[in-house]
Amino acid sequence: MIYHEIRSHKKRAKFAERTLAAFSNTLLDCLKSKPLEELTVNDLCTATNYPRATFYNYFDDIYDLLNHCWIRIAEDIAIDDFSALRDEERTEVLFERCYSFLRNYEESVEKILRHNPEGGRFQESLRCFIRKHIYIIIQNCPCCVKYQVPAEMIAEHYSNTIEMLLEWCFVRKNRLKKENALTALDYLLGGL
Repeated sequence: MIYHEIRSHKKRAKFAERTLAAFSNTLLDCLKSKPLEELTVNDLCTATNYPRATFYNYFDDIYDLLNHCWIRIAEDIAIDDFSALRDEERTEVLFERCYSFLRNYEESVEKILRHNPEGGRFQESLRCFIRKHIYIIIQNCPCCVKYQVPAEMIAEHYSNTIEMLLEWCFVRKNRLKKENALTALDYLLGGL
C-alpha cells in the first residue's frame, strides 16, 4: 500500500511539473508576439491545450504565472547560490550569470522586449524580481553594517546598476561587450 502511495505521489508531482512548465514556456512564447497586458488566460489555455480550471489550480492570474517564470529563471541562473562566494565577488558573479542567461536566449529576449516596452507590466515585474533577489544577496553583506547604509538602498543601487548594464549589453543600439560591462560594473559600484 505504501509503495502505491509513493508511486502515485511521484506521478502527480511529474504531472504538476509538466503542467507548470507548459504554462511557463507558453507565457514566454506568447510574450514574443504580444504585450503582457493583452494576454489572457484563455490565450494560454488554448495554446497549452489545458482547461482554464487547470490554470487556476496553479495560478491566481497571469501575473502569478509570470512570478513563477521568474522563479524558474532564477533557478536556471542559480541566483540564490551565493553563500560560498566572497562578498566582493557576488555582484560580478550575479552579473555574469544574468549575462550568460540572456546571451543564451538573446533572440527570445529581444522579441519579448520589443513587444513589452519600458513602463509596461512585464518590465516592472522584471525590475521587482531583480530588486528582490539582489536585496536577499545584499542584506547579509557586511557592507550594510560597515557603512551604516540601509540594505534596501544598497539593493536598489545594485539592481539599478545591473539592470542598466544588462540593458546596455542587450537592448541598446551601441551594445557593450561583456568585458566592458564588467569594467563598468566595477567602476560604478566601486568595490562595495
